[in-house]
Amino acid sequence: MLDAKLDERIRRATNFQSSDRIPVCDFIDHDKIFHYFSPADCATLPGKIKAYHELGVDICWRFERRRDRRLDGVWSRMQRFALRRPRYSVLDKEELESEFADYRQQQQMFEPYTYLAMTAEGCLSVAYRNLGFEEFSKKMYTELIEIERLIEIYAENLYMRAQEFARQELGMLFFIKDDIAFDKGLIFSPGFLRQQWLPRIKNAIAPLKEKNIKVILHSAGNISDLIPDLIDAGIDGIHPIDREAGMDIAMIKKEFAKSLLLFGNVSLLNHSNADIHEQTRICLETISLDGGYFIGSCSGITKNVSFQGSLSFFSAIKEFTRH
Repeated sequence: MLDAKLDERIRRATNFQSSDRIPVCDFIDHDKIFHYFSPADCATLPGKIKAYHELGVDICWRFERRRDRRLDGVWSRMQRFALRRPRYSVLDKEELESEFADYRQQQQMFEPYTYLAMTAEGCLSVAYRNLGFEEFSKKMYTELIEIERLIEIYAENLYMRAQEFARQELGMLFFIKDDIAFDKGLIFSPGFLRQQWLPRIKNAIAPLKEKNIKVILHSAGNISDLIPDLIDAGIDGIHPIDREAGMDIAMIKKEFAKSLLLFGNVSLLNHSNADIHEQTRICLETISLDGGYFIGSCSGITKNVSFQGSLSFFSAIKEFTRH
């Protein structure tokens, strides 16, 4: 069970209300940080979770199945890892139950001081990754029916995960990973996205909307041009608001003040400690007004981020967060 104070903090932020402080939402995959907080068991999940608690991360946005839970037998290992065989089929009941059993167990391990949100693949980027982007782009023009079939399979998987999350009432935030943009703008035309992607996303998240669960789209790149369409489709928030791709969080906050939750926007890669400190200050002192904002990094706290830069980020959060 979540700490009552944390539960209230997240709920108030999602409802655009002020709280005791701005929630911190991030994902950590940094060996030096894990070792810093848990020298003896930094390779274990409990040891890694300790870093979230010590750093004050309220929400871990990225759920990842544990490898020992998702492998079943030698042949499965060969298929999924040695052969790298992509998956082009709808989840069956056993697979779905296994995935959510792992999620529930991990969620309980993160409690009471961090909420582990559900993260599910969308229906577009998983399709072009598995098929290969060049092949996917070619078939958009030569074999559109085949592309639609693939997108539909992944949309069905997303719907099943959303339905199960809503049925079990596993929390208030559901993240969809679907990279639809790069640093120059949308990867595909707005017309393609509106015709092939958005209707399927809208249908897939319907079980979540019925339970008033907030749906957050995670996409790298600059998705500014599609924000009104995302809101119309039922998306409640966006992550990570890629600063390096030109996403202007101040303008987004001004235009969509109480209709869009904002997550992230602090860029840690290739920035000095002073830059990170200043980015964090600006976000906390300006973007956080009137709720609806969750401070976090654009990239996650990964091995590509310097150890000192990571600590500077969390130090700045503690310095500027309103208590």
